[in-house]
Amino acid sequence: MIKIEIDPGAGFCFGVDEVIKTAEARLQNGEVLYGLGDMVHNAAEMKRLQVLGLKTIDHQQLTSLPPGKVLFRAHGEPPETYITAAQYGVEIIDGTCPIVARLQKKLKKAYDDMDHSKEQLVIYGKPDHPETIGLMGQVNGDAIVLSSVEGVSSIDPEKRVLLFSQTTMDPEQFKEMEKALKNYLRNTSKETKYAQFKSDCTICGQMKKRKPGLSRFARKYDLMLFVSGKNSSNGKMLYEYCLSLNPSTFWISEKEEIEKQWFEGCQSIGISGATSTSREQLESVMKQVKKLTLS
Repeated sequence: MIKIEIDPGAGFCFGVDEVIKTAEARLQNGEVLYGLGDMVHNAAEMKRLQVLGLKTIDHQQLTSLPPGKVLFRAHGEPPETYITAAQYGVEIIDGTCPIVARLQKKLKKAYDDMDHSKEQLVIYGKPDHPETIGLMGQVNGDAIVLSSVEGVSSIDPEKRVLLFSQTTMDPEQFKEMEKALKNYLRNTSKETKYAQFKSDCTICGQMKKRKPGLSRFARKYDLMLFVSGKNSSNGKMLYEYCLSLNPSTFWISEKEEIEKQWFEGCQSIGISGATSTSREQLESVMKQVKKLTLS
């Protein structure tokens, strides 16, 4: 009998879980509900929500919607989106993750309080990610977004750096970014180096736990199935980490992608996923694996 287990630390993060529950409750109540952008970077989950009745729209469609309510996703939105919704009488259900909302306020306060002639905001994140777009909106676009250490040379070495992070980034890579910025300032600034740098690791606590938990889990199995949307930056990062722990790791988005021949010679199979992957999806993958290994 092959041992098959699901990673106990896997499943939706709090913010995504709450916004999905909100969507389900509204749709089951018969409400007309629009989702502004994908509620989650997970094609299978989006397909399920659309079957329930969720209608996905983009920002341009906010100005011409028929009657209905618009659900803002957990990633958060820039202030301009709220202004547009108010101008066109759009009823908002705000699903912004509380952790993201706190970061938005923290970033705006830092921006309002800083000396712009001597200080600069830096955000460690993905420039095109919805959360980062929302964060940039809090500061009128006046921040530098860095997605890798290679970009540190774009920083003005004669201004103090105030570093924050998109909540879903890799904590270890954030430390590398801190180190790279310190080294860059030390080698290029004319002023006292450490006085030029202030860092605030605003990565979600749940994200900080995912890699240590995955490290303990993935090494125990002959083969790992990692389940997430291929457009999830969190999923890509965690899959690559899982692969580094267990070379026999396969990245799938849906149970239909599983191939029976993968399991030849396996005595144990682990299943994990991103913070945008539901427990239900992981359980459906587990059922499919059991079906294939018993047939």
